Amino acid sequence: MKLVSAAALLLVLAVPAIAFARSPETPAPPLSCGGDEPYWSLKLGTDGKARFSDGNGENFTSLFTLQQSRNTTLIAGVTFGPKAEIRAVIGHEACSATNSDEDRPMTISVWYKDGLLSGCCQPDS
Repeated sequence: MKLVSAAALLLVLAVPAIAFARSPETPAPPLSCGGDEPYWSLKLGTDGKARFSDGNGENFTSLFTLQQSRNTTLIAGVTFGPKAEIRAVIGHEACSATNSDEDRPMTISVWYKDGLLSGCCQPDS
């Protein structure tokens, strides 16, 4: 009887962990993102740092925060920049990189200064 109770307790304790497990589609670091015209890039590292190049000569490294959508595992928001003023949305959907024949698994839209940059992301190896 004690063995059954212990197994039931383990099952109950394991269910919350399963419910909150990250989906394989959830955008998460390490990620490499970028786009064309201008050729900009963003790398989100597992060290919590964003490395950004705007394609016009401005480069910086800053901390970033990643927030998963509250109602889907397919979208995440990112905030980064020297004053955490840059925002981006990463979505898990196929993306065609114009400077390459390869499709990437994620799209990204970055609100930077007074404009919007769009591009693709892929897991960084």
